[in-house]
Amino acid sequence: MKNVSELQQILGDFLDWNNARLTCFTKMLVALFAVRTVNLRELATAFTSRALLDSRHKRLKRFFAQFRIAQAVLAKWTFALFFSSASKVYLTIDRTNWFLGKSKINVLTRGVAHEGMAIPLFWQCLPKAGNATAAEHQEIIERFVKHFGIDSILGVLGDREFGSAALNRAGGASRLRPLTPPYVRCRIRRFQ
Repeated sequence: MKNVSELQQILGDFLDWNNARLTCFTKMLVALFAVRTVNLRELATAFTSRALLDSRHKRLKRFFAQFRIAQAVLAKWTFALFFSSASKVYLTIDRTNWFLGKSKINVLTRGVAHEGMAIPLFWQCLPKAGNATAAEHQEIIERFVKHFGIDSILGVLGDREFGSAALNRAGGASRLRPLTPPYVRCRIRRFQ
């Protein structure tokens, strides 16, 4: 329980939330580390509380249904966990999509590279299937620049879908171009 209290105190320095929400979020993070899934029913099993399992599950559902978390606040907290404010980082951009029943889930993420993995800082749920547009890429890049500054960017890492000419011509991307080279993974074609 000591670790939960310490984590809650650290989070309290970044998150201006009431104590009940902060406690719920802290316990949720600790449970996430234990069960390694975002399934709320499974999180509830590791959620430290004397309440019944169904009550813990309902509490987690209420947390997400009734409370909106500001991405910028979480991004600043996450960045501070791994980097100093003067750090220069490689940005990552990625998109993932899947189906939940017949509903299409399509998420564009902007993160930072750290020890071989991407740590997501900003995300945007796209209202469609398929690739994001250059304007959507641009918007998520500008959100990072707004909160961390252009000088903190060493380069931009992305998959082949992010190497579009339209993105490179977009206003902010061209503003980034002289300072931050894009590194785009390309498909190698075999010629016979």
